[in-house]
Amino acid sequence: MPSRKSSANDRRIDDRHEGDGLFMVFEEHLVEVVDISVGGLKFRRPPFRLDIGHRFTFELRSAYEDPNPLAKGVAVVRACKDDWVAIEFVRPTFSLMKVVGRHIGRLLLGRSHLFRH
Repeated sequence: MPSRKSSANDRRIDDRHEGDGLFMVFEEHLVEVVDISVGGLKFRRPPFRLDIGHRFTFELRSAYEDPNPLAKGVAVVRACKDDWVAIEFVRPTFSLMKVVGRHIGRLLLGRSHLFRH
């Protein structure tokens, strides 16, 4: 049975993947996604403070596909550093997970292995 590496500072359950080409829009700001998993993502810190526990709505966009008007969700801030913010998806929608799945599929296989384009 494979073991998961654990660390006191690493709360991640799901594998993280580069966020190249993904952007998040929230509170009228566009931010670049640093990395993403099926449970949440990390983005470049905007020019204002976000507190741990802050809950907000967002839209996820990909440079590789047309904007999906349904790829919206709710997130909660789980960690903040000087240059990034990590969020957890709150009850993610199928449409949001479709964009995440397509992105991860492109990175791993050159195409989505979860959904047809």
